[in-house]
Amino acid sequence: MDSPKKESAEDLKGLYDLAIPLSMPVSVIRELVENFELDLIRRPGKMEMTGEVMDREILVLRGDLETIKAAEKYMFEALDKKLAEWNSNERGDKYKKYYVEQAAARMKELKENPEAAKNWDLTATE
Repeated sequence: MDSPKKESAEDLKGLYDLAIPLSMPVSVIRELVENFELDLIRRPGKMEMTGEVMDREILVLRGDLETIKAAEKYMFEALDKKLAEWNSNERGDKYKKYYVEQAAARMKELKENPEAAKNWDLTATE
């Protein structure tokens, strides 16, 4: 098997890397690659975690400076949107509505047929 080609400084001339922060949602990374036509690269890097500097492989997006700057702006805007989405009550309200509907259906079923409860799975969940 051939070893990966080592990039020379000449190969990288005019290209810039945008490091992707840890925990960036995969959906945002995918959007960046597709919308900006950037290369997703793994490269060695140093990270400070828990007060200790570690050698790690990091993900970067590689492209020309103008595209990288636009991608960086988009990345943090998309992350803000994801965080707002996760913090919204929309999802919780949806599941609460579903739960209320299911509870009402069970109560109706129980009133119409008291024996129906024998077939219900009442296993506690955490």
